Amino acid sequence: MSQSHHTFISLRDALLSFAPLELRRKIRPYSPPTVLRSATWLGVVQFGIASFALLARYRSFFMVRAQQWASPMRGTAEWVQSGTAVIITLEFFLYPLSLLLAYLAIEGFIRFAAGMITSEVVPSLPVTLGYKIMARMQRSNQMARLRSLPPDQFQALAAEKIQIASAQPKPGWTAMVTIAIGERWYELESERSGAAPFSWVYVLRPAPAAKILRRLEHYDPPDE
Repeated sequence: MSQSHHTFISLRDALLSFAPLELRRKIRPYSPPTVLRSATWLGVVQFGIASFALLARYRSFFMVRAQQWASPMRGTAEWVQSGTAVIITLEFFLYPLSLLLAYLAIEGFIRFAAGMITSEVVPSLPVTLGYKIMARMQRSNQMARLRSLPPDQFQALAAEKIQIASAQPKPGWTAMVTIAIGERWYELESERSGAAPFSWVYVLRPAPAAKILRRLEHYDPPDE
């Protein structure tokens, strides 16, 4: 294995350490231990960077607000000045960027602790949310595409056979599967290509009474 290929594999697994388990099942990592190590030590890096950015932002924000409140607060009681510091801190965390940095720091620590203590890969919430949003959009697009397809063409043939022409494949229909249509059971006799948009044509024949039932699929014919 070349050095460049090894680097690519390590980088790929490191990126997968931020991904949810559902995505890691679809895109299998080359080395699960590398994913765990990446989640652990990248958690430390995430915690350090987010904490540093948060503290730097807070320091700058606090100094600006302190200068603005310096004159009104001059000569007031100590508890009033302390209360002002609390108000400035609360105001600081009203900004979305401050909350995001605080969350990333906490998440980084949790990823590190989970990797060290329980050997668990804790995904990043922003990555998980992004993946779920994309998956939902893909499902919506797929449903819209399926709704746009014409319904199956259902035709009765001789010897009680049935021909079904479909605009989408039916991968579950094999010779090992029994297909229930209404009260009758059928089995796949043949499959061939058809004219667009009905590119898949299936011929079903009545299933023999003695056939061993391995798997049953129900099919609702299109309304006439």
